[in-house]
Amino acid sequence: MSNAGRAKKILAAASFALLLALALCPMAQAYDDDTVIRVGLSYSSGAQPAFNALADKGYIIGYFEGDEFYEVGTLSNRYVAFCTDTMLYTSGRTVTSSSSGGDVVFKPYHLEVERDFDSIEQAQDYIAQVRDQGYSGEIFPAYLRGVFRVRIEHYSALEYASEDVQNIMQYTMGDSVTPVGGESDVITVVDLNDFYIAAEIAAPQGCWPAVKAAGEGQTLKNSLYYYNGAFEFRRLSGGDITFLNTLPLSDYLKGVLPYEMNGDWPLEALKAQALCARSYVLYNLGRHSNYDICNSTHCQVYYGTAKETELVRQAVEETKNEVVTYQGKVVSTYYFSSSGGYTESAKNVWGGDDAPYCAAVPDPYEDQDAITHFSETVTLDELTQLISSWNTGIDRVADCYVSTYTEPAHNVYAVTFVGENGKTYIISGCDNVRIKLASLVKSPRFDILSGGLSLYVNDGEKLPSGTLTAITADDVLVQTPSIPYVITAQGVQQVQRSENSDGTLTFSGSGLGHNVGMSQFGAKGMAEQGYSYRDIILHYFTGVEIRRLTEMG
Repeated sequence: MSNAGRAKKILAAASFALLLALALCPMAQAYDDDTVIRVGLSYSSGAQPAFNALADKGYIIGYFEGDEFYEVGTLSNRYVAFCTDTMLYTSGRTVTSSSSGGDVVFKPYHLEVERDFDSIEQAQDYIAQVRDQGYSGEIFPAYLRGVFRVRIEHYSALEYASEDVQNIMQYTMGDSVTPVGGESDVITVVDLNDFYIAAEIAAPQGCWPAVKAAGEGQTLKNSLYYYNGAFEFRRLSGGDITFLNTLPLSDYLKGVLPYEMNGDWPLEALKAQALCARSYVLYNLGRHSNYDICNSTHCQVYYGTAKETELVRQAVEETKNEVVTYQGKVVSTYYFSSSGGYTESAKNVWGGDDAPYCAAVPDPYEDQDAITHFSETVTLDELTQLISSWNTGIDRVADCYVSTYTEPAHNVYAVTFVGENGKTYIISGCDNVRIKLASLVKSPRFDILSGGLSLYVNDGEKLPSGTLTAITADDVLVQTPSIPYVITAQGVQQVQRSENSDGTLTFSGSGLGHNVGMSQFGAKGMAEQGYSYRDIILHYFTGVEIRRLTEMG
């Protein structure tokens, strides 16, 4: 490493690697809210050749070696794009690798002055001297694997660069220039105000180029989202840029809470969400090979600081270093929008016995006027089309019904399809049912009504399916099934399905999500009724403890 490359240490944290192997995550190392993590913003098939960013006071450019950021210089440019060193085109105020975007703006080959500089400032001084010699074309500093250089012009091929050597050397004060470019590890920084190359970066071997916003407390912007910390760029296998946000865990959580839960909800609900989000990320660190966690629903939704509220900041700070544990180990604290009245066990949703702390519990706290209610009516022909790609062996659907409900939650575990050819096809597992029937249901809490079954009150008002409530023996208001039980001369019996006289089926229910773990609307309701975040966590997760990371080994 060069002296210049290690000029200033910006961030430091213990490196970590945590594999998702068991439902109970052993704390092999010490973690806390200051632990630095890497969040994938654009990755895998979402890797791109260019990213736009805005920083009010410019950028600190450098690289990461492990979890340490080393500054190599600063750029005063505010609105820039970080790009692969390739053919780039205009698209409005941005650049793209698509030739349909417009005219060619930048080409991947350059001439490089054969002189080393000790700093980016020295390189910029040299650039000023070249300007004084009368040169008015592209010229910019480059930090290349521990060495500062100056690069000039851009060309579509090395041969064109070679043809221009003598012309350029008349301005370089006797210094030789060499054709270079098209490198698989180079990040090109393009000024988007005036469309010129501001700099190029290639980190030392085993390190990754990165930038931070200059100025204390400043943030970076990608599209509509602001981020704390640093942007890290990885060109994996020489391809497009994998774009990461590297920042302390506490700052990451502040960018998760308002996207997973309304940032203006009651403080105690937000604190419960903070515990869930913190425990979830620590449990799931390492599920991606080139970064710690992604920013989508595959992990947790994260879009930086744009929606951060004072309540969000308070929730993170007041639960600092607190996590949910089971038998002394951090657990994967699942959460979802609303249950519709009863959560479900992880075993019934995903199978296995890996999350015993996620058991089915009554959920009477959700505001029935606020949560999702759904009702979708389809014809048998439409249902036949829906399942046509499932390899069911059914030619045309003649009937469909819930064949298994879970106990005690009464969520849907299995749905049976009956074909006109007499064959049947069953989908089972609460989440498998929800996903396969995603166009019809929003949660596993629903019923299937055939024909014209309707329920009426005494004044003749038709009751919407899935919204009936009753008082239990414990004086708890709970939601009843859409097909309720009635008292008859033979005792308590469930209302029988009517004949499917009109050839339709109605999928009707309530709730939103997989129903495992903490209901967010339930947490909101509990907070509004005066329960603490600890009460919320202990209600939705069975047999768990709330512990501080700093007290764990």
